[in-house]
Amino acid sequence: MGEQAGNVVVALIAAGSALAGVLLGRRNVSDQAAVEHGQWLRGQRQEAYASLLEAWDGGQKRFDEMVENWEGEHYRAERFEGDGWLESEKSIYQDTYEIFEAVRRAIERVELLGPEDVDTAAVQLTNALRVVRDSVRSKAGSEDWPDWTSYNEALAQADVARRGFLTAAKKATRVAARPGARETRRRWVRGPRR
Repeated sequence: MGEQAGNVVVALIAAGSALAGVLLGRRNVSDQAAVEHGQWLRGQRQEAYASLLEAWDGGQKRFDEMVENWEGEHYRAERFEGDGWLESEKSIYQDTYEIFEAVRRAIERVELLGPEDVDTAAVQLTNALRVVRDSVRSKAGSEDWPDWTSYNEALAQADVARRGFLTAAKKATRVAARPGARETRRRWVRGPRR
């Protein structure tokens, strides 16, 4: 009877070891998958954030060029056959729409990738971009265009929003996923904690 009990104990130990090996192997595979996904997502975010900043700066430059060319716009409006100021207004609205849409698409890609702090900063960028667009449109179609006060206030708001986005983006991309970390598994496998 003693020998049978010994065989049972050995069998239980072997089964326990096998089960522990399976569980440990499963955890390692899960950790590795979470880390690989985390690294992929981090790379996607870095690319999207850089593209957004490039689109933002390009859009801002185009807005500046429009406003800085106010004398040319006035000249065209005054020399246009028909209602030159109406045509000027239409042109300004169309150009600002195109600039806004190009930057907004870059913001949307960022919003798809998160995380939440960056999403919040991206919303602030969208709001600031809308304010800049509207300030360029302010007084369009009149001799009082551009509205310098409105435009300069909008630029200040846009600068704050850009710096806020950059801060959130840095925070989101500086932490690399690492194997076995609870935070890594929770963040990449199960999603953010509520």
